[in-house]
Amino acid sequence: MKLDHSSSALVIVGGWNAHIFTPDWISRYLFDGKKEKIKVDILTELSHGFNPQFVSQRVSSKEVRIQLQGNKLSLSPTENKDKHFKKTEEIALLLADYLPHTPVSGFGMNFVFTENKVSEGLKNIVRPKDLSKIEKFGASLIGQQYTLSLELDSMILNCTIELKDKKVTFKLNFHTEIRDLAQFKTEISETSVLTMKEKAVDFIVSVYNLELKGVMNEQME
Repeated sequence: MKLDHSSSALVIVGGWNAHIFTPDWISRYLFDGKKEKIKVDILTELSHGFNPQFVSQRVSSKEVRIQLQGNKLSLSPTENKDKHFKKTEEIALLLADYLPHTPVSGFGMNFVFTENKVSEGLKNIVRPKDLSKIEKFGASLIGQQYTLSLELDSMILNCTIELKDKKVTFKLNFHTEIRDLAQFKTEISETSVLTMKEKAVDFIVSVYNLELKGVMNEQME
């Protein structure tokens, strides 16, 4: 099993001001200005009469990618290293300091794991009991997706499991409701991004008997 860092992100939901989140502002206040080069990717197809201020952009440093889509501000690591996950948290805390009055409703940490070898043991754990009846009914199984909503350590853990062909994907979302960014800072200081990452790994390993690969490589500087 591997952690897909490109699909893992710290997401804060709120009334973010798109006029503020320009590459220049992000570079100046979050990425030390001229000291660190940034990369800007346009993620929205350009149409006639578009307003460049509201085009979906992803601004990246060597360690963190930042993207604003509607009311969701997403920060994700550029590599599978603990220092990159920690950097996403540091950038989020900077945002809370610079934009303390931004109205917010919640935040979550998303982790995506993939396993390309699905054993019969894993299938037996995941598959519901009605599957055999469905097959007897004459339906051919081409893919499976299961969704769980759990309470774990005062957080909501939303887990989606997708089984298709010989691959399984686990999508975990740790969600916490917040009143403001001051509460976000308190919550994230009590349960850090790396702590949530450890909880996600422990959940998959303990419940589904899988082993995380590349752990040493992820933590190396």
